[in-house]
Amino acid sequence: MTKMKDYKPAEKMYVYDKIPLEEIGAKLNISRRTLFYWKKKYEWDRKRFEAERNQEIFSEELLEFARTLMQKISKDIDNKTPTSQSEIYSLMKILKNISQVKQYENSNQKSKQSKPTGQLTPEIIEQIEREVLGLNL
Repeated sequence: MTKMKDYKPAEKMYVYDKIPLEEIGAKLNISRRTLFYWKKKYEWDRKRFEAERNQEIFSEELLEFARTLMQKISKDIDNKTPTSQSEIYSLMKILKNISQVKQYENSNQKSKQSKPTGQLTPEIIEQIEREVLGLNL
């Protein structure tokens, strides 16, 4: 059970940091077999998908809120109505974070594009060995 102390860091690295299992194994000195077992048993792929989707939803909501706030401030300016400092402050904070959201989206797009399609990855090979050939590594 001593391996379980590395479970949470390994899960975080895979799900949120998107680090390949081979790198996680090397960094934490955990066997591939253990990592594949954890990945399957604890549904790391589903968790990764949900985390990515939640980030996308947050990004969309943040951008929509920024647009709405900018429109309100713009109307206030056009109508020569004072705009509250909290609205201006909020917009400035959002605009600072939009660059981080864009960086996340761009890195996410690059990682999706850089993944080779139609090639056998170590994960696929292990799955074939396990499910088709009946080998347990």
